[in-house]
Amino acid sequence: MKEETEKIKKRFAGKLVGNSRMQNLVGETLLALPKEIVDFVTKNVWFVSSFDDSWGFVLRGDELKKGKFLVFLGDELFDQEKYDQHYTIAHEIGHVMLGHRNSIMELQSKNEVDEQEKEAYLFALKYLKPKEAR
Repeated sequence: MKEETEKIKKRFAGKLVGNSRMQNLVGETLLALPKEIVDFVTKNVWFVSSFDDSWGFVLRGDELKKGKFLVFLGDELFDQEKYDQHYTIAHEIGHVMLGHRNSIMELQSKNEVDEQEKEAYLFALKYLKPKEAR
């Protein structure tokens, strides 16, 4: 599994920005997803977390081009159980793959947000065994 995870991480070509725990978790999570999703995500999605050795960093606006996506993973995620870490990453990939709008930058109704959260939840469960089934 470690060798496959390393191959996936290399495919991001610099779009895994942050600590090694995040990079490994993203690679491990993608191992559970179909090839076409892995291909899309490694080409079009940036994952960002804090770094092991710094308190902050800058991404220039032109580094994230139209049609590309940015997923930020908070440090608190890395203190959770492994399943919850993988689920959260798969859930966020679900938002990307399902074309959900960004509720931070755009006004959305509670119903729209709730529906998108349900869809992303189901997307993640499609590829990961439910926690209670493990």
